[in-house]
Amino acid sequence: MFWVIRLDILAKPDETLFVHTENTLKVLNSIKKVYPNIPELCGITNFWEYIFYSLFFHDFGKAAEGFQKILKDSNGKYWNYRHEILSAGFIKLLTGFDENAKKLIGMGIISHHKDLKLIDDRYKTDTKYGNEVYLEKINEINVNFNELMSYCNEISRLSKKYLGYHLNTPTEPCFIEELIDVHEFAVLPYLNSIDFEEKCDFLTKKQGIFLKGFITACDHLASASKYELLSAIKDMKSIYNFEFRKTQKIASKTEGSSFLTAPTGSGKTEASLLWTDKNQNKSHSKRVFYVLPYTASINSMYKRLLKDFKNEELVGILHGKASYFIYKSFADDFDYESSSKKSKNIGNFTKKIYRPYKVLTPFQIIKPFFGVKGFEMQISEMTDSLFVFDEIHAYDVHTMALLSSTLKILKDQFNIKVLIMSATLPTFIKNMLKEDLNIKNDIEFDKIELKKFTRHSVTVLDGSIEDYLSKIKRDLNGKKKVLVVCNTVSKSQFMYEKLKDEHIKCKLLHGKFILKDREEIEKDLNNLNLLVGTQAIEVSLDISYDVLYSEPAPIDALIQRFGRVNRKGWEIGKISPVYVLQKGSENDKYIYSEEIVLNTIEKLKNLSLLSENTIQNLVDEIYGEGYNKKDKKYFNEVKRRFEKHYNSVMPFVYNNSDFYKLFNSYEVIPLKFKEKYLEKIENGEYYEGMAYFVSLTYGQFHKHKNNCNIFEEKQTFFIDVPYDKEFGLKLDEDESTSM
Repeated sequence: MFWVIRLDILAKPDETLFVHTENTLKVLNSIKKVYPNIPELCGITNFWEYIFYSLFFHDFGKAAEGFQKILKDSNGKYWNYRHEILSAGFIKLLTGFDENAKKLIGMGIISHHKDLKLIDDRYKTDTKYGNEVYLEKINEINVNFNELMSYCNEISRLSKKYLGYHLNTPTEPCFIEELIDVHEFAVLPYLNSIDFEEKCDFLTKKQGIFLKGFITACDHLASASKYELLSAIKDMKSIYNFEFRKTQKIASKTEGSSFLTAPTGSGKTEASLLWTDKNQNKSHSKRVFYVLPYTASINSMYKRLLKDFKNEELVGILHGKASYFIYKSFADDFDYESSSKKSKNIGNFTKKIYRPYKVLTPFQIIKPFFGVKGFEMQISEMTDSLFVFDEIHAYDVHTMALLSSTLKILKDQFNIKVLIMSATLPTFIKNMLKEDLNIKNDIEFDKIELKKFTRHSVTVLDGSIEDYLSKIKRDLNGKKKVLVVCNTVSKSQFMYEKLKDEHIKCKLLHGKFILKDREEIEKDLNNLNLLVGTQAIEVSLDISYDVLYSEPAPIDALIQRFGRVNRKGWEIGKISPVYVLQKGSENDKYIYSEEIVLNTIEKLKNLSLLSENTIQNLVDEIYGEGYNKKDKKYFNEVKRRFEKHYNSVMPFVYNNSDFYKLFNSYEVIPLKFKEKYLEKIENGEYYEGMAYFVSLTYGQFHKHKNNCNIFEEKQTFFIDVPYDKEFGLKLDEDESTSM
């Protein structure tokens, strides 16, 4: 027997070690309910016991005298060691576990804060000096050793409370010099197996992912005083309480991965959420990931779900500028400090396994499979979850290759279900995904019902869009709401310059505005007479205009542009005109496949009324059998390289660089805002400073850097080119981009 329990050891300045430990076990209890299939998926029947013991011992090393002095004295010296190295040694107390199980639990404890290679580089114990330091730090626990031993009296009670059954209390006496050096015992053999590309003999990749992922989640949530993972909506039909369309009814009854094909504005979002409801488990605890291609569409969906669910705790948002978007939603009601604090708080919980719904980009799904820091928790969260992909057609060849490979891993190894939605998905992509993901279900309108959604007459016009300035002005004078979509930023700026008029409400929208100005532009898009833009208007902006003039583009992109015109016209049988120009700009070839654009124009020439029930055939005729030879080769090569890379990714070891190479962009600030930005940063107003950023492509950035137009100050890039609130960043014609 051990001493009677005392509570003198601290885990944090305001929390004892024992209280924090029990709080992590509270989270474990919730995670165990949300992810009941994990033991089966990783092949360890008593897997939750591994997590229990990892959490029970994970902070025992904080009992070291030097660490306690830091917590109790704010002026104390830096301890200069890792408490988790000492904590891991307490696996000596485990009874009923074989050596491999102890190694796995030890790995979970020793890695719960830091990458194993960092532990090995800075705190290795297999050198004379390293071993001496380790023994010195271990002996610092002596003063609190008996109290730690007394905690073990609580194992039986805590396991019954949080696992549902009793675990044995260690009965064999243990002395401090008997604690196990887990660096030597497990870390070195594991790192050697990685270095020599050998199979580790005491854990599989999946076991390591789940162990590290769930330990991290429990520790983080307990530290944030969140002990229960939130559940999804219990009955989605109570949220969307209206007469369902046929596809919505089918979606609400469909089990398993599915495709949903439906026109813009026909209720795909509601159908997808009804599908998630049907595919939930009994406790409605499965996580739901709603994936969209663009930041604007993600922000829009996030706001919509908050409104529909009437509970801001349930929904999270993940993309590169999500924290700024959340901050701005509070900025009008609170001061900077309060808004900033609320934004950070919301963002932190979204990154953890807490909220049941997350709206995010495909890159947030792909990211953990590159082995970035924290990938184990991200993959663990996605396990046994539900994924909705809205407008999957929008992804380029490279992204589609990465995404299809990622989804196949998630489907085959982590038991996910997928709903893929689109109005214009080419059949060749659909068939590829069907095969990779074993999708059997198709949810779609029948031809007669689909035809009722017809809203557009299509006319292909000779020449370029600038040849039709007079025609566009006549429509504006006739009180029509006009939408003009160009393929490049420079062309959109040119058209806006020619069309803007002080007597009409007009705006320009593209991706080369600073965040602050783009927000203002997007506030009131439905009350304009004229909107000129780029692909930035294609997806999920809830706008409806009377007529469209568009530069030539692939059929799927054009269908999305058409969807911003006469959005609900099918309700009253209204048909509105959309005009597509035959000739684009020289730089369009860097954005779209010239072959697909030419095929699109030729097919559209033969149309007048664009009947919704013919769109799928039209898309398939234009795309033919799929990617051209060059794109197909590239697609297969990206998949091959990605799968090879993922095979090399191992838990407990991180590699952040490869993922961030995927992004062909740099964040810069126009020079005119330099002083304002630096003032905000100096005042600690980081989010206000973010308002001045704009994105450049890799090519644009390096061209201007070579021309000495870009310079760096305080780890921020500034660009010395004209910027205008109305027009955005003014780049040369030959370097303009689509967004």
